[in-house]
Amino acid sequence: MTTSAVAVDVAALLQSLKFTAAELAAARAAVREGRDARAACDKATQETGKDASAALRRGLGQYLLGRVREAASTLRVAGDSPQVRLVRGKASLEDGDPAGAAADLGALSGSSLGGPDLEVDVATAKALSGDSEGAKAAAGRMGADRKADALYAEGMSLEVDGRHADAKAKFEAAIALDANHARSLFRLAHSHDLAGEDDVAIELYRRCAAVEPTFVNALLNLGLLLEDHERFPESEALYRRVLASDPTHERARLYLKDVLAAQTMYFDEDTERKEDRRNQILRTPISEFELSVRSRNCLAKMEIKSLGDLIRKTEAELLAYKNFGETSLQEIKDILAQKGLRLGMGSDLGPMASRAEAEAELDALFGGADADADDDEDELEEGQDPRSLPLSYLKLSVRAQHCLDDLELSTVGDLADRTADELMLNKNFGQTSLIEVNKKLANLGLSLKGATLPAAVDEGADEAPDADDD
Repeated sequence: MTTSAVAVDVAALLQSLKFTAAELAAARAAVREGRDARAACDKATQETGKDASAALRRGLGQYLLGRVREAASTLRVAGDSPQVRLVRGKASLEDGDPAGAAADLGALSGSSLGGPDLEVDVATAKALSGDSEGAKAAAGRMGADRKADALYAEGMSLEVDGRHADAKAKFEAAIALDANHARSLFRLAHSHDLAGEDDVAIELYRRCAAVEPTFVNALLNLGLLLEDHERFPESEALYRRVLASDPTHERARLYLKDVLAAQTMYFDEDTERKEDRRNQILRTPISEFELSVRSRNCLAKMEIKSLGDLIRKTEAELLAYKNFGETSLQEIKDILAQKGLRLGMGSDLGPMASRAEAEAELDALFGGADADADDDEDELEEGQDPRSLPLSYLKLSVRAQHCLDDLELSTVGDLADRTADELMLNKNFGQTSLIEVNKKLANLGLSLKGATLPAAVDEGADEAPDADDD
């Protein structure tokens, strides 16, 4: 029986705690589509009991709502009943713990909770944990009516053995039988992704993401690929889609923060210099200009202290203030004209946010989790060579860290021994990442190989855009 043919009452399932793999999948679909089902799950997550049944009810509610990491953690103290193993195994598989998933789901093979859908999960978990024989065995337990699933499982076992071309052929054959076989679409997309064939990978990830239920990892991988091509709004939409179903999803949260920062920070040198000059002008105090006593007093009472404050006012707003007349207005307009400014233009300028401002906004959006992480940063011991520090000490953005991981760098010294040109050879390492790395190294008194160490950087402003050199 396919999962789409299974009807399930989510509230009743949460009370009875009796279900098969097919019923669990149907319940998750019902939660995605129904408000009442979601409400029942929310109620289950508030279960206060201390026994195994209460833990299972909480974990099941969390899993059905897509909060897989919470579910896996909750179910560790729920015992080892078949239902606990089923939910915990599926949660572990989605949360990137294939070994744990293989142990729990593999124990259910051939049981009353099993079936073809479970065997597909077993094959996936076994393969991802390096057990090709286990994946082959799971493929052999597929029925004749699940040929596409069997081909997928065989492909997974071939991947473990390093036979990637043969694995791709299996995935392609599965898709030929079932154009919407999400698992095969995902693995095939992943293969093209690793091979650098981005256009093909993007198309396959899109096809996979369009299948219900949606593969979360397809959304995340697609978002990363689009981000690499600087298609930031599309990436942002995908990460938000994941967080809409699971607000606690750690990777989606990190990726969204990174792509929001990339959109906020992206600049070229000319734009940055113009923005900096303009902001310097707008910060100019009113006291630097020769104004009549009347004009100066009026502006002080209106708490207008800089040119930036002044251009946010309109002529009508100034004239509406007591003692401020046409003579004072003309005086103000003449001063602004000297700087290429005019009254009322403040709302049109919208100055570009600084990196510090962007980080503050993102921390507010996500609860300031990264600020907490910074508190845990190890202090550099007196006399310690900064080159010996692990690369994680720099706390780089997700994009930059991924690129450096590709280069198999492990310490700050490894990074400092590379040139800027070597880093830029990575297709995903752009100018923004290079600026970030230079800033982080400069804070430790280091620089990339062949680069000149810049002037000391303020510790509190290590993420700010470069100052104007002119």
